[in-house]
Amino acid sequence: MFWLVLLTVACVRHELALVACIPACFVSMVMGFAIGIYAWDTFGTAQALASPAVAWFGARVLARRYRARDLLIAIYTVWAVALLCALMAVNFPDHA
Repeated sequence: MFWLVLLTVACVRHELALVACIPACFVSMVMGFAIGIYAWDTFGTAQALASPAVAWFGARVLARRYRARDLLIAIYTVWAVALLCALMAVNFPDHA
């Protein structure tokens, strides 16, 4: 989901919407990097490479479907869901 936020921000065409996306983009880069390394170590390279590919298609769908204002709302909604999923993932015990 963090990849989806980053790739959708790359599709935003309105300048003020880009400025509004700075917090979502920054947190998505930091959290996505940390969780991406964990996923790469836990699940392997195939899953780590498949997630940006799937997110790219999702970002294209969102960018084609919504205008700038609605795309900004969609970005923040996906960001909020991604943060909730990351919170749940971090709180689960790791039995390794």
